[in-house]
Amino acid sequence: MCVSPAVDQLARRALRRAVELPCEVVSRYLDQPLLYWASNLTAYGVWLETPAPMEVGEKVVLCFRPAVWWEHRELMVFSEVTRVMWARDPEQRGMGLEFMDITVHEQRALNAWLRGRPPPLPRRRSRSTERELPQPRFLRTA
Repeated sequence: MCVSPAVDQLARRALRRAVELPCEVVSRYLDQPLLYWASNLTAYGVWLETPAPMEVGEKVVLCFRPAVWWEHRELMVFSEVTRVMWARDPEQRGMGLEFMDITVHEQRALNAWLRGRPPPLPRRRSRSTERELPQPRFLRTA
């Protein structure tokens, strides 16, 4: 089977896993870390829930420590904002970060920690953003 390069670039490198992790983010604009919650995680990146996402391309330092059964030190990795989601509901806003300098050893340890955790459940769209279905043709009146 032939896969076009455009489709191949959009494919995920790893299955996202549902987590609830506090993460500290330091950007070039603030010296003090900002606290965000990670809702899903892979060995290549993380999704952070935030009412005010940063711009795509922004470089940040991300610090977090997986909770239970993590025997290693806190992870501190340089990351880049690769995806931003603006929604009307501030609770649905967020940003995706891709890890830029995570080592192979850290990736393997993170994969081992994530193994067995479920993927995130799909979120139901709020009614205000749902599209209405068109009326069936046989019900339309001329």
